[in-house]
Amino acid sequence: MSSLSAPAQALLGSDAVAHVWTANPDGSPQVSVVWVVVEDDEIVFGCSGTSCKARNLRRDPSILLSIEDVTRNDHGFQRHLVIRGTARLSPGPDPALMDRLASKYLGLHRHPLAIRDAADAVVVRVAIERISGVGPWVAATAALSG
Repeated sequence: MSSLSAPAQALLGSDAVAHVWTANPDGSPQVSVVWVVVEDDEIVFGCSGTSCKARNLRRDPSILLSIEDVTRNDHGFQRHLVIRGTARLSPGPDPALMDRLASKYLGLHRHPLAIRDAADAVVVRVAIERISGVGPWVAATAALSG
């Protein structure tokens, strides 16, 4: 996908958290909540390199993110954005990224947790392969591909 639609960028730019789904070694889902930003049409977040999600992504880079909007559509369904993609892990730490996330989600200038400077931190960049869900991003995506 060449770019995110304006409605998808608006939701990703809000303080809505992303639910990240990765696959455990036995194939069962592993779910966690992360703070995200968009950089160069990729979804970016940081985490511990020893976390389940990081270990899972090293083994299988397939990832799904679900972000819930605060708005309901005309039928009463909660709008949500679903992003399927492939993750790429880079060694951290990345204090600037972590501070940017803390500013977005908490209004702080400095990320309050040790992960900000942790030697085992990683940066996860998600290349977007498919967008779905309920909301204006679905219609915008169909128009791009159609």
